Amino acid sequence: MTQKPTMDQVSGPDVAAQPEVESRRKPGLILQLKNQRNWLGSICGILALIVLPQVYDQFFGSSSAFQLHRISLIGIFILAALAQNILTGYAAQPSLGNAAFFGVSAYILTWLSSDLGQPYWIGILVAVLVSALLGVLVGSPALRISGAHLAVATLGLVTTVGTLLNYWDTTAGRQNYDLSNLPDFLNDDHTLYYFIFAIVVCLLFLSYHLLHSRVGRAWIAIRDNETAAEAFGINLTKYKLQAFVISAAMTGLAGALYATWATTASSSMSSADQTIAFLAMIVVGGLGSLTGSVLGAIFVGFLPVLLGQLPSPMLIGTFQLQISTLITGIYGLLLLLVLIFFPSGLSSLGARAGNWLQRNCSGEEQHG
Repeated sequence: MTQKPTMDQVSGPDVAAQPEVESRRKPGLILQLKNQRNWLGSICGILALIVLPQVYDQFFGSSSAFQLHRISLIGIFILAALAQNILTGYAAQPSLGNAAFFGVSAYILTWLSSDLGQPYWIGILVAVLVSALLGVLVGSPALRISGAHLAVATLGLVTTVGTLLNYWDTTAGRQNYDLSNLPDFLNDDHTLYYFIFAIVVCLLFLSYHLLHSRVGRAWIAIRDNETAAEAFGINLTKYKLQAFVISAAMTGLAGALYATWATTASSSMSSADQTIAFLAMIVVGGLGSLTGSVLGAIFVGFLPVLLGQLPSPMLIGTFQLQISTLITGIYGLLLLLVLIFFPSGLSSLGARAGNWLQRNCSGEEQHG
């Protein structure tokens, strides 16, 4: 007669298999929660951008337009940082030439709108296309070199373009190249704010999907190991050139928007200081991170504004400290402190907070 299995024999294998099933489900659950957190953060960010002008109107009163004008500049920096991060953080091309596209695009837009009387929309479209074409011309020979050689070569491009733009201004007998023929609605700071940040949100959305597509995965593979990527059939020249062109076009759009924001273009837009600022944004924010592009642009772009609000001179007892003469030094010190305490960039704050919550939650479960 066959003996019936006991309850322990029946439940034993199921209980033993349960941890294994849970371990397989846990990574998927973590990924799902992470995606939900990202989407929730994005929605909250968009809502904050929508209501910010109303908050500024209530808080700053008659000076709200001036304050909002400053915030619009942060949106332009986000675009520039995103473009730099695609090229350097994802495609691992240490280019320092993006300031050249930034300046050229601003001058093309101003030239077409102010001198030739072309519509603003034609000017901004041509400016972006010229930047993309310049990206092809620069990227093709730049692919033959890498590392520090590429950085130095592209920095030389920035210096050359800045000199040529300055020569154009000197020949024309002007200090700055004023942009006229703007659409009427862009003369209002509130409308300009919404216009800039609508473009920023759209490009962040498109960049997210691009980086999760075949192209983005190829860039990441090249960044991690070029030899292995090539062995798996990834065309290094094709994907690197794509990164150059996309980054140049986005930086060109940022440059055209900067000329719109400032209603002028200047040769200082294509300078070593400007390209170092772009690089500082992605290093402080986090290489290879969309969130890092946003946080880095906010930190690098907004910090000088905050420092400029400090009283000068500042009284410390009987001692008067001239803050205005120390702003650059304070700015550099704060950048250094961020890199010391957050070597992976400010984008690592989210991961640190998640790890802290996970440790606390697991500790409470074990205690319970």
